[in-house]
Amino acid sequence: MNDHLIGIQISKFRKAAGMTQEELGEAVGISGQAVSRWECGGAPDITLLPAIADKLGVTIDVLFGRDGKAHGDIEDAIGGWLCAIPKKERLDRLCRLVWSSVKYLLDDGLGIPEMGYLETCHPDMGDGLNRLMLSQLRTAGGILLDIHAEDLSFVTLWPEPKGGYAAWFAPKEEYRRLFGLLSRQGCLELLEYLHCRKRSYFVAEAAAKHLEMPYEIVEELLKALEELQILRSMELELGSGEVKAYELAEPAAFVPFLYIARCFMQTGMNYICAGNYDTPLLQKGKWKNQYDSLNAVQAGTNYIYFGNYDNSCLPDDILGVKGREAEKKHEEGRADKQEIG
Repeated sequence: MNDHLIGIQISKFRKAAGMTQEELGEAVGISGQAVSRWECGGAPDITLLPAIADKLGVTIDVLFGRDGKAHGDIEDAIGGWLCAIPKKERLDRLCRLVWSSVKYLLDDGLGIPEMGYLETCHPDMGDGLNRLMLSQLRTAGGILLDIHAEDLSFVTLWPEPKGGYAAWFAPKEEYRRLFGLLSRQGCLELLEYLHCRKRSYFVAEAAAKHLEMPYEIVEELLKALEELQILRSMELELGSGEVKAYELAEPAAFVPFLYIARCFMQTGMNYICAGNYDTPLLQKGKWKNQYDSLNAVQAGTNYIYFGNYDNSCLPDDILGVKGREAEKKHEEGRADKQEIG
């Protein structure tokens, strides 16, 4: 057994996985000092090799430096590696794994130095500007945008679709409506409040009271947000009559939206900026003025939708049915009023 080569391979794949020596040791039942000895030229007990390979997401062949593939199914390999990590840490570890793979996205002949996570995403550059340490990469296949630091990290991958990016944009008028609404006084404060509370239905009066804003302004903002499908509503029947209640439609999109918006508004802070920047980002003339018939409105079209959104809420499929029934009833009421008028 080539002890030194195995130690080199363990060190290489441990770092790629974002694991410390102590974490790898704990995962396979030995000390971090033992892992350090392996990486300095020692060798693990042969009975530990399967567990080590599983935790690192590779095969035993790879630990010996052979060309064995990192599992016949790479998805199973990554899945096995993630299962060895505490659940609350898995997303962070996966983010680190993607960042460690960036070098394989570069064009031939380009290279970046080996680097791990930065201590902070907001270093003091001495100019008094508040900027993030952003990384971006453009290749023939698409875009990567990320921040890799201990205090803030995220990674976004944007493979370019066959028809180009712009073919999947919303119509320009919808963006104008959205950004115009966000610029109105109280709108961002309202969205912040809604994302700080449990996901459940609420009425305009409660939101206005909490924000200490005039009821009329809050009601107008809620209606505008519903028209853009950021909120959905249903009619509740109370003893005093019917009242409209609102709920966030897709709460998980708010944080990425604000992060990307902040990245869009800054410049001159790229830690790495590599790739082909000579060609235009968008294919000319592909931004459509309206949705195709196959491109349905956005709300409620998630293929998979799960997570901790407050267990007291009704399932989305039930909410969808009730929402449609309420909307139909509301529209019928409006039609009756118009006929009477």
